[in-house]
This record gives sequence, C-alpha cells and structure tokens, in this order.
Amino acid sequence: MADGQALAEYAVALAERRGFGYGEAYFEQSSGTGYAIEQGRLNSSSYFEKSGLRIRLLKEGRMYVFSTNILEKDAIRNAIEGFRRFESSRTQLSRESPQKAKVAVKERKKFDKERLLKDLLSLDKTLASKRYIKFRSLYAGFGKDSSFMTNSDGSSILQETPRVDSTFSIIVGKGKETRQRMSQFGGVGGYEMLNIQRIEEQLLGDSKAMLDVIEKGVRLSDPELRKIENVLISPEIAGIAVHESVGHPNEADRVFMREAAQAGTSYVNPDNLGLSIGSEHVTIIDDPTIPNSFGFYRYDDEGVKARAKQIVSRGKQNELLNNREYAKILKTKSNGSARSDSYSNEPIVRMSNTYLKKGSASFEELVGEAGNGVYIKNFMEWNIDDTRTFSRYQGNEAYMIKNGSVEKPIKNYRLETKTLDFWHAVALLGKDFELSLGNCGKGEPMQGVPVTMGGPHALLCFGR
Repeated sequence: MADGQALAEYAVALAERRGFGYGEAYFEQSSGTGYAIEQGRLNSSSYFEKSGLRIRLLKEGRMYVFSTNILEKDAIRNAIEGFRRFESSRTQLSRESPQKAKVAVKERKKFDKERLLKDLLSLDKTLASKRYIKFRSLYAGFGKDSSFMTNSDGSSILQETPRVDSTFSIIVGKGKETRQRMSQFGGVGGYEMLNIQRIEEQLLGDSKAMLDVIEKGVRLSDPELRKIENVLISPEIAGIAVHESVGHPNEADRVFMREAAQAGTSYVNPDNLGLSIGSEHVTIIDDPTIPNSFGFYRYDDEGVKARAKQIVSRGKQNELLNNREYAKILKTKSNGSARSDSYSNEPIVRMSNTYLKKGSASFEELVGEAGNGVYIKNFMEWNIDDTRTFSRYQGNEAYMIKNGSVEKPIKNYRLETKTLDFWHAVALLGKDFELSLGNCGKGEPMQGVPVTMGGPHALLCFGR
C-alpha cells in the first residue's frame, strides 16, 4: 500500500508542476474470496486481487480522467506529460476543505474461508431437509478494499474496509406451482457480519411463508385489487420504494440530465426543487456513516467527509445527492456522495444507506388503523419507468387485512401507483426499523456499489 500512496502523491505533484489547475489521484488495492454452493455441491470458489491508480486532472475548465494498473512512475509521467487536449464538456468543482484522515474498520472476527465453506454446507443441508424447498443456491464471500486518495487541495485520506457479502436464492414448490425468493446478508466488518444462525432462521421462515402462499393463498380479480385503498408496507417494500422512487430521482447527475440516454431522467428538475413529494410523515435520509452498514464510508471518493443527507424533509424535496461538480452548479458544497466501484471508473453521484425515517406506531396499531386492506411483506419483482414517476411492486408474500387483523395470504397482489401518490398516501409510520442489502447499478460503463435501503412498516391510505 505504501508504494501506491507514493505513486499517488507523485502523480498529484507532477500534475501541479505541469500547470493543471487541479490534480487528484486515487490508489486502490482490493482482494476477495468466496464460495458458491448449488444443490449441496460446491459450484465454484473464487479469489481475486487487483490494484491500480486513477488520476483526474482539471485544466482550462475541462476534466480529464484516466486509470492504469501499470504502477510505475514512468507510466504515470508519460500519461501526464503526454497529455493532449481534447474536447470535453466544461467542468468546475466546488471548493472543499482539505481532509486528512485514516479510517480502518475493525474485524471483530477474522475471516476464515474454511469455516465459511463449512457453514454454507451446513446451511444447505438444513434447507435440503425441507422437502418443499426445491432449489437452493448459496453464495458468500469476503473482501477487503484499501484506498488512498490525495489531491492538490491538500487532502490525504487512507481507508481500509473489510466487507462480507452473501446472496441466497430459494425456490419453494408444491405440485406445479413455485415461488422464489432471493435474500442478501452482510455488511462492513469481519466474519461477525455473517450470522449463519440468523440467516438460517430467516430463510426457513421465508420458505415456509412461501409454501403457505402456495397452499392457502387466494387470487384477487383486477376489480378487487383496484378497490384496495389501505396498504401496509414492510421495511423491505419501504426500502425498495425509497431507493428507486426517491433516491435515484434525487441524484444530481440524473436531475441535470447526464443520465438521460443511459438510465432516464427524473420527475425532479432544476425548476421544481423543493416540490411536495409526500405527506408530512415522509422524511427520507441517505447516510453513509451508519457503522457496519453495507453502504458505509467516512469519506467519499473525492475526499469529501461523508454525512447524512435529508433528501426529503416532512414531505418536501430538500437536498439532492451531489458531488463536487454538481455542488458547483448548485452553488453549494458537496455532500459527499461521489463513489466509484473501482479505480478504473470515475466517481459519480451515488446512494449509500437510504431509508424512510421511522415513527412511533406498533405493528398492531398499524394493522388496526388499516382496518381493511393488504399487508405486503416482501416483493417478487418491481418495475419503474425512466422518469421514476410510475412504479409497480409485485408481492411475493402478501396478506389480506380484515377488521384490523392480518388474515389469509394473497397470491397475486400488486401495487401500481404514481410515485407522488405513493408517498402522499403515507399516513402512519411504525417504530420498527430494518435495512436490506443491495448492489446498485448505475453509469456507463456500469458500476455496482454496495448499498442498503429500508425504514419502518408504514401505512398507506390512498382513499384519504
């Protein structure tokens, strides 16, 4: 790592000597290992190592970015001194306070790959003992990222982040009918982030619930579905809705049309900032500083100190996720939302841990207030349009609510609504809170970064 730091510092110093208005170097060293088990057999084992350097230079209002895994001074000098101006869009960066820091997340339990394989095989054996579980695919891995970022503003930041990630796919079947669920577990830290006993309990519970839907579930007609006005959503549904219908539309690059051809635009635009997104109960936060969370970081990839951002405050659009480029356009400061998935890709505006702020109601109070309606516990699939205005959440596990009580499961419940109608319908928030893991894809080339999303149970009343 020391050699990489020295090369990064050399690159910035050379850029300054060659007259660049701004120079930045980001060195990354990563490694990881994992196992995949399918139907009781070891399907694959993996190990990787990579290291490289990304350099960003600003000259005469134009940004130039290049990366290399040839970690030699000659290669860096040739790239910087061989610089030739080419046309690019005008770019300016916000002025930010220089940061000097070292951040190292501790592993309370050191990763043990032999133990990991043993735990996965044991978990698979337990799942296989349930005859209604027809297919099992288990993956778990551990990785460690070390990065050093320095720039001509005077920043110097070293971060070391161990991360555990696991994905489990289960298919439950009876007769000709099947249902599938994929679950993800992990976080930033050591092996303690993979609680096999808790994972086993959740997978068995989810599998039994899917069997109940197959055996006892009813199908509702389209007219019956349209009559449902009160919908109780779980933290999982709140999370996917927060991420897709509020987080992405409030990323500054999407708002300012950079992503229009890649991933679409947004119902938020520079002329309607501060618009009413939801009811007064809706406050939505993106916070990368939550300890051990999957989307954790203390400093973003431009060297800006991370902080919690209130995207929506009491129903009103409040703050865009931005980086130094869009902070300059917005005449504000960066809020530390620049992330890249690798030294080989540029840092772009990204979410981290995005959630709906909790309330004070118990689950029983939420169900009682719903009276008659539907409780949607988790989803089978979701869809959203390219402006994030219309969305659909297809229930995997959903239940009828009658006379303030959760009753029989529903096989085909789907919630289709406009984004603003969804959030304006929020009438009561639970006091519980959960975050679900995800890997968010964005950019061209595609970058996948670890995130979480969630919140409490929430009651939506569309008829009020």
